[in-house]
Amino acid sequence: MHGRAPQLRVLRASASVPAVKLDGDYLFEAKIQDVWEAILDPEVLAATMPGCEKLDLVDGAYVGKLKVKVGPVQGKFDGKVTLEDVRELEGYKVLVDGRGPAGFVNATANVALSEEGAGTRIQYDADAKVGGRIASVGQRLVEASAKAIIAQSLEGLHENIKIRAAHAAEKSAAPEPEPEPAPEAEPEVEAEAKPEVPADEAETKRPAPAADAPKSKPPLKRVTEADMAAAVAREVSKSLLPQPVIYAIVFGVGVAVGWVLKSMMG
Repeated sequence: MHGRAPQLRVLRASASVPAVKLDGDYLFEAKIQDVWEAILDPEVLAATMPGCEKLDLVDGAYVGKLKVKVGPVQGKFDGKVTLEDVRELEGYKVLVDGRGPAGFVNATANVALSEEGAGTRIQYDADAKVGGRIASVGQRLVEASAKAIIAQSLEGLHENIKIRAAHAAEKSAAPEPEPEPAPEAEPEVEAEAKPEVPADEAETKRPAPAADAPKSKPPLKRVTEADMAAAVAREVSKSLLPQPVIYAIVFGVGVAVGWVLKSMMG
C-alpha cells in the first residue's frame, strides 16, 4: 500500500440515511503533472473505478453509469460528478450525486496533491450520505465496500498512470520516420477531351475525404468487479475478526500445512 488506509466513520444522520466521513492519502510513483492529467481523464477514471460501465465529460461534469454490489444488494447507478474550486496541480472540490433503484449516494470531497520526492501524494477527505436499499445492509458492509472501492480505484489509477508514462517515454524515444523521397515528375501528356459530366452526378462520384489517423493510446488496465469483490471480502474479514485472531488463524493454517507436507514426505 502506498499510503494511509482509508479511514471511515459512519455517523447516524437519521434512521435511514447514514452519514459517512472518509479520509486518507496515497503516494503515487509519478510526477505531479502525470497524476493531475490522469485524475481528470474520463477514460482513465472509467478504467480504474470498479463496475464503471460508462463515463463521459459533459458540459464540464463527469456523467456515467456504475454497477455496485454491497452484500446482497446490487444495482446500477446514474452518477454525476462536478468539480469546483479547481487549482491546477494542487487540487479541487468534488460534488457527487448518484441515484438508482438500489438507493442513492450524495457526497462532497476535497482532493489535494503535493510533490513528495520523485512522487506525488494525494490526500482526500469526504462526507457522504447513503440511502435506500443499499444502506439497509448494515454499517459493516457499507464501510467494507467503501474502503474496498477506494483502495482498488487508487491501485488501478496508479497502475494506469505508470502505463501512460511508459507509453509516453517509448513514443518520445522512438526515432521519427524519414520523409519519403518526392516522386519523379512524369512527362506531360496532352489530355484527351472528356465529355462533360452533370454537376449532380459529379457530386455523387466525388471520393470521401480521408479520415484522420487515430492517435495512439496505451491499453489501460481495468479494475474488474471480481477485484472489488475480493477486496470487499478482505475488508469484511478484517472488520469481523480482531487482528490477533487473524494472526492465530494464519499461524494455525501454516502449522497444519507443514504437518501434512511432513507426513507426505515421511
